[in-house]
Amino acid sequence: MGTENKQLNRKKVVGLVLCVVLVIILAGFVQTLLASASSTDKTMLTPTPGKLSSAALTATAGTTPTASTKARIATATVNPNATPTPASKVMPTVAPAAPMTGGGSTMLLGTNLNIQDSSDQVLTSSATRTALQKMHVGLFRIPTRDGQSDSIVTQAAQITKSMGAAPLVILQGDKATSDALDNDTRIIKIMNSIFGSGVVYYEYGNEQDFFYKLQPKDYTDSWNRLIPQLKKLALNGRFIGPVNYQYNGSYLQYFLQNAQPRPDAVSWHEYTCASDWTNDICMSHLDNWTVHFNNARGIMNSTIGTSLPIMITEWNYTANPISGDGKSDNDTFMSAWTTKALQTFAANGIFAAAQYSCTEYAAPLVDSDGTMTAQGLAFQKYGGG
Repeated sequence: MGTENKQLNRKKVVGLVLCVVLVIILAGFVQTLLASASSTDKTMLTPTPGKLSSAALTATAGTTPTASTKARIATATVNPNATPTPASKVMPTVAPAAPMTGGGSTMLLGTNLNIQDSSDQVLTSSATRTALQKMHVGLFRIPTRDGQSDSIVTQAAQITKSMGAAPLVILQGDKATSDALDNDTRIIKIMNSIFGSGVVYYEYGNEQDFFYKLQPKDYTDSWNRLIPQLKKLALNGRFIGPVNYQYNGSYLQYFLQNAQPRPDAVSWHEYTCASDWTNDICMSHLDNWTVHFNNARGIMNSTIGTSLPIMITEWNYTANPISGDGKSDNDTFMSAWTTKALQTFAANGIFAAAQYSCTEYAAPLVDSDGTMTAQGLAFQKYGGG
């Protein structure tokens, strides 16, 4: 009986030891699995190095549109192979980025300056500047031109800074002038002196696919020649292209595939109708913008694996408004159309937009006497009164 008890005790001890060993092995296995899962989670939460943040970007435009608007609208193209992408809101991280009651940020309440010369209304009229402040304008697109005095660009930039708005400067392309590199270098130095390390947005060219008939390769080759040099000069510049006169999916795709360096944001212009089209058509064609935005994001995601901020650096109901066309002088239409346009930008997470044109235009934000137009009042209301 004693011998049997000893054998039984030995069996119990051996069994206990085996259980302990098994528990230790299982614990180690579980710990390994947990460590692996933790590593996977960290990998998923860590942004891929080299991919740009979808924030803090902007651009500029310049030449007054003179083309047939019907041609612009009729030939607007999308890429049928692009995968539609739900709109993701892209909010700026630099001032001014105050949220608005209507949605989005004040970067959507941008406008194009004319500044043909030193007598420009924005440069000379304090009433005009006061009106723009009441509209919550958050972005000024500043054109640069051959023979333009540096003092004019400097004054426009200083006004932009004093009003707390973001500067979007239109640079010249080397297909437009052989002096582009020298001119752009001088402009960037002016911006550096005024804004220091603050963000300045630079748009390379303006509607060069329209005014100079540049094909995607021509524009992209020009970008690749000048932008690497200009980026080295800008203290805190964001560089944007391809600045098409209307949305063109295949143009955008080629540019994204071949631009070196990659743009910080993409831009093009949006108009909805010709001045002699009906008000209903001009209003309904705003829905086309959402199609363009989704198509562009599909192209960006399939081409470069990420969605860059979108900037619509010129927009209005038409590129060639005419006094008496039943729209520019129709306050009810202009208020409703402008409000829907701003809502469309916000709903689609557009980073920034610049109405064309601030002053001295058939459909401006501010009249010649410094008072807000119906479109200007729509800005003010959308921004919060």
